Amino acid sequence: MADIEHAETDLMPRGDAIAEVEFDAEWYLGAYPDVAEAIRAGWFKSALDHYLSHGHTEGRRATPTSTTDLSEFDAVWYAKSYPLAAEESSPTDAALLEQHYNRIGRHRGYKPNPRALRPKNAAAMPSPYGGLWIDQANALDLIRGKYELGNITTDEARDLESLVLDGYVVLKNAVPSVILDRATEVLEAAYDGRYPQVCFECGSIAPGHLAWQAKMSEVPAKALDLHWHFDEIRDLGFAPAVARFLHLLFERPASVSQSLGFYRGSAQPIHQDSAYVAYSIPQQFCAAWFALEDVKPDAGELMYFVESHRKLPEFSHAERFKSMTDAQLVGVSWDLLKDEDAKHLKAIQSEAQRLMLKRETFMAKRGDVLIWHAELAHGGRPISTSATRKSVVFHYSPSEIVPLYTETRSVQLKRHCLGCYYTSGVYCSPE
Repeated sequence: MADIEHAETDLMPRGDAIAEVEFDAEWYLGAYPDVAEAIRAGWFKSALDHYLSHGHTEGRRATPTSTTDLSEFDAVWYAKSYPLAAEESSPTDAALLEQHYNRIGRHRGYKPNPRALRPKNAAAMPSPYGGLWIDQANALDLIRGKYELGNITTDEARDLESLVLDGYVVLKNAVPSVILDRATEVLEAAYDGRYPQVCFECGSIAPGHLAWQAKMSEVPAKALDLHWHFDEIRDLGFAPAVARFLHLLFERPASVSQSLGFYRGSAQPIHQDSAYVAYSIPQQFCAAWFALEDVKPDAGELMYFVESHRKLPEFSHAERFKSMTDAQLVGVSWDLLKDEDAKHLKAIQSEAQRLMLKRETFMAKRGDVLIWHAELAHGGRPISTSATRKSVVFHYSPSEIVPLYTETRSVQLKRHCLGCYYTSGVYCSPE
């Protein structure tokens, strides 16, 4: 373990309930080899970083002799001090009260016991890269408040809670058939080569943006930014139910900055979009997958790790940047970034296994829409040569949050309808 920093000793410099606990970094790395491996993979800066962000909540010890610390839960005191918590869980059931503290109470600034130190901002976002209001630690309380004030419906509250807790939400039968029909016609025509203005990505043919080739309907390929050329695709991406949800999520107008049209599956390894889809505030965006047909088994289905958006450790490129694009813009070596990316993809799998995250496969019906968090780990299963998986993916952000391609290319922001905008980094001019 000589290649891993373990200089932390003494007291931890943190103003919360574990601030006065001693920490033995060298012992910690020896006791928990998975942490050492996670540091080598770039998930954490040090043993102390892991303990502060995850280890103490997982019940890991800070030293060989440590047992309980200032985070010990006092159920009787908690119920007496916070009547609302007792009302929302149980005034006498210690397990339910502790569950309430871990899920809700601590994000309100409630303490687990009278000696614990209160965090400086209990509702703060966990990521230094920001996020949307749903990423605040007290997001569940914010959703309940919106519901009690009559600003959202019961179903909308449920959908928002799903995005907060699981990292995704499924809007079933969210797109009218007439919109689906028109969008499908455009997608099929693009893959038939009837739109020479459309660019594709197809790694099995060549890197970069490509003109159409017949083989593209047989292998993993992406028709790029169809929304820029076709009103039918914009109507799909801003179908009324989807636009409503985006406006609840962003609390302001929404913009499509990228779309990917699929005839078959993507066959992409499980990844996190925030590494590749870059915005001026790195985590103020979401993605959505639209099913243009019923998904058949073994046809390149979309898959994802539930809760991975909030349980996987934070990953930074070159120790500073959320996206590879942002790192490139200031001159970080592409070779370094590719090496880090390979380690990141491998670490997603190992960390998901260690955390026992559930992997789900999305067997969509035509018209279903899956909306997911910027940090949700997801990918595509191997494609079938006999079954298609016609679909379109969109990446959205609040309209004033810009994709980083605007810093190197001349682009336009256009309006589609009220509160809905679109742009493209594919069909534009370099500056």
